[in-house]
Amino acid sequence: MANRSFLYVPGDRPDRVAKALASAADAVIVDLEDAVKPAGKHEARALVRELAPRSQGETWVRINSGDRGRLDLAAIAAIAAIAAVDVVRSGHAADGRTDDRAIAGVVVAKCETTMWLDQVAASLRGGIAVAPLVETARAVRHLDELCAHPRVTQCHLGEVDLLADLGGRGSGADALIHHARCELVIASAAAGILAPIGGVHLAIDDLDALGESSRLLAELGFSGRAVVHPSHCDLVNAAFGPSADEVAQALDVLARWEATTSGAVRAADGSMIDEAIVQRARRLLS
Repeated sequence: MANRSFLYVPGDRPDRVAKALASAADAVIVDLEDAVKPAGKHEARALVRELAPRSQGETWVRINSGDRGRLDLAAIAAIAAIAAVDVVRSGHAADGRTDDRAIAGVVVAKCETTMWLDQVAASLRGGIAVAPLVETARAVRHLDELCAHPRVTQCHLGEVDLLADLGGRGSGADALIHHARCELVIASAAAGILAPIGGVHLAIDDLDALGESSRLLAELGFSGRAVVHPSHCDLVNAAFGPSADEVAQALDVLARWEATTSGAVRAADGSMIDEAIVQRARRLLS
């Protein structure tokens, strides 16, 4: 199953990182960008070098842009170098991979061009996924190119920063974000990558609004969203997973489709079943 909840945690706070890694999040994003002040960047990179694989779920790192991003990438690359030495000393890796799997992927902050993605990809081992964070107007204008980059597996939408760049307010802001969401879903599908990850819900204690907005994102075609608090993970995971009714309907569609040799098949509610409906059912069950 694709990751549904991506929990951000400041990279210079070892205590919070430890709690995040033990949370219900499908993936934890150790943040080296906005959550870490300039004075704390070095400490955060040192912590990244010490990351170990999670027993459940994945660990990602959000890197800065520009020169700070290059320093972030060097810290991540150091994990692979250390792991390679350990493999040489031991003679093998238990599962055929080195311990750079401690980091499953990199979220590329303020990503606007494939030129920067090329540099990021060149700095990382092939097994580390790359996910651009779309948070500027320029990035939205280049979605097709970003999504089609050969190392990109999925995109994230940074709604707070995007609105700051666009300047929308009130209902206008809602319309702008909805447009960006639709564009990103379409560009991701066209490029054949995973469905995108939505932005964070900043009202930490408003769990009703979190659940409602997460369901809307799921209905729009997103596969998950970023979160800023561990208490959000279970709600988000549930919102992006299929309900029991949806699973039952999908199984019924497939059973009816596979049980007939004629071209006309009807679902339990009397509606027609065709290849597109079957494809949707298989996708939901996967």
